[in-house]
Amino acid sequence: MTIDIVSTQFEIFNSPEFIMKRSLIALATVTFTLALTGCVSQHDVPTSLNPPTIMIDASSRQIVSGEIVTFTARTMDIYGRSAVVTWTSSGGNLVTEQDGRMARVKFDEPGMYSVRATLSTDGHKTLSDVVEVRVKPAS
Repeated sequence: MTIDIVSTQFEIFNSPEFIMKRSLIALATVTFTLALTGCVSQHDVPTSLNPPTIMIDASSRQIVSGEIVTFTARTMDIYGRSAVVTWTSSGGNLVTEQDGRMARVKFDEPGMYSVRATLSTDGHKTLSDVVEVRVKPAS
């Protein structure tokens, strides 16, 4: 009976899932320890663990034609890489401000429009966020 229990425990501790979990825990522990001692900088940690993020705030999502909507890109990149935000709009007159962190769009025609902000870090496009704006006819 004891041999079966030991054999079962051996199989569990050597299963691929258990080995993978054990390896990830060991990697995280070593990375954290090296970071605390200053042997590893934040740029040495894989960025897939904390990817950059972007989110658009819009001053309004429903307006009357002729009005201007202000869009602000909220970005975060804990690695301090060079980050650039680029804007596109499916209509209206788009103007960017504050190093691309803010955009203003004047919509003259009624309809549904999309405004997209794309975050690029270190020259690579990483991700985007899109906001829809509904423009009603002026009365």
